[in-house]
Parts: sequence; structure tokens; C-alpha cells
Amino acid sequence: MNATQINVTSANVSKPVDGYGGPPTGPLTAVRHVFDDPTLRVYHFCKPNDKIMMVCQLYDSSSPNATLIGVEYMIDSKTYLAIPDREKPNWHYHKEEFSPDRANPKFPLLDEQQQKEWLAKLSESYGKVIVNWNPVDTLPVFPPQIQQVQHPFMVNQSVNNQTEKHTGSFNQTLSY
Repeated sequence: MNATQINVTSANVSKPVDGYGGPPTGPLTAVRHVFDDPTLRVYHFCKPNDKIMMVCQLYDSSSPNATLIGVEYMIDSKTYLAIPDREKPNWHYHKEEFSPDRANPKFPLLDEQQQKEWLAKLSESYGKVIVNWNPVDTLPVFPPQIQQVQHPFMVNQSVNNQTEKHTGSFNQTLSY
């Protein structure tokens, strides 16, 4: 078997990364996912999962060179009610997050009506964001952490194009 035959064969094998196009097509974008820069529009490329509702890869842009900065797990409200109380603060309710003054979510490849329909479908879900690379850093040099999207700093931060980056520690939960 030569290299060409190997590539053709392996190209036809499904991989865990297949299907991260986002529901229904393209990414969902939202702000307030990165503590040091709540103005950063994070691109969620999602796919359904057989254990939970959905898993999203989080990128700092939509460019071909975008950096994978984290992951968001999404669960439905029934699953959220079943998780231990000590775990619930790590999850955010999408119905609250999806308002324009909070995460200002968008599906850039959909028209306005399609966006409304998809946001309504996702509004009764919960998300847990884990960031493993602060996009302002050149390397992933801090411990992965759960972003508390509903943290008072994130909720009360006025987000607009002139908002300056937060100058405090990126890490919300650890001293390092």
C-alpha cells in the first residue's frame, strides 16, 4: 500500500472532530466567555453528543488560524436539575445569557428569523465553559479553568467596542 492509498482510506474514516459545524450551520458566537476580555466574541463550533446535549469547541475567531481556547458542554434543563448542587454554580442558564446585553449571541451565517428560532431552541439549556488558553497569551501557560459566565464582573461589565481589557488575573478560581 502506498501513501496515496493510505490517505484516501484514512480520509473516509470518521473522526471525533467531524461534525463541529455548529447547529444548524456555522458557529454560534457570544461575548463574556473570557474573563480578561469580556468583549471577545468567542466562536462556538458545536455538535450533538450521545452523553449530553451538545459539545462546543471554542475559538478566538473564525479565521483558519483561530486558536482553540476551550470547550463548552451543554445540557438540557432536566439534566441540570439532576447534577449535584455543588456543581451547579459552574453552569450558566442560556435563557439569561442569550440577551443582547449579556452574551449578545449570534449565528453569523443565518438570517434574523433563523437566529431567533435557534436561540429559542437553545434557551432552556445550560452551559459549562472551560477555558484552556487565554487568547491574550502567546502560549497556554495557566491551568485550565471553569469560566463563571454569570460571575458579577462578567454580568456587570459594560461591553461595547470601546471596552478596555480587564487588567486583573485571568484565573477566577486559582492563585498561581
